[in-house]
Amino acid sequence: MPAKFKPEKEVAVYDHILKYVIPLIPKRIKPNHLTFIRLVFTPVLITWLAFEQYTISLVLFTILALTDMFDGSMARIRKQITDWGKIWDPIADKLLIGSVIVVLLLRVNLSLTILILSFELAFILGGAFQKINHSNVQIQANIWGKIKMNLQCFGAGFLMLGLILGSPYLMIIGQVLFYCSLLFALISLFRKGI
Repeated sequence: MPAKFKPEKEVAVYDHILKYVIPLIPKRIKPNHLTFIRLVFTPVLITWLAFEQYTISLVLFTILALTDMFDGSMARIRKQITDWGKIWDPIADKLLIGSVIVVLLLRVNLSLTILILSFELAFILGGAFQKINHSNVQIQANIWGKIKMNLQCFGAGFLMLGLILGSPYLMIIGQVLFYCSLLFALISLFRKGI
């Protein structure tokens, strides 16, 4: 039987699907555990990418990207949102996607890598600036930032799949998804999200 789920004002689309899956996860596993797993295993992923082990990297990246989806939904559905999670979840996301971009996308498209990293840096600096100057301002993920993150994850997945299969078409799709993520990054930035 799924847990009772009262949608908040702005929830991820997948919250409505995961509300049926989250009750299957043991209660002793907290959302912060999943965030911590992402923080710990991102360097492992980067090592595999650096050694061009793309099949292992794709599997590990998919698992880590799913922990991002699950920890947020789990925190909202189980009402386990914590201050630690509010700080470390976005850091874990930025470390995961930022390091994958540096190691993977840098080999494929230098200008796109610089563009995406510049946007990510703008998010980090903008959030820090807002926090310093307006301590009561809440910078949090919005729907545009979530779409951006999903596009980046799928873009990275397509790049790795293209490298595994030797398919330039999949690599082009991956790069197009990264370019699309820039549009949503801009919208998210203007909406004061991350």
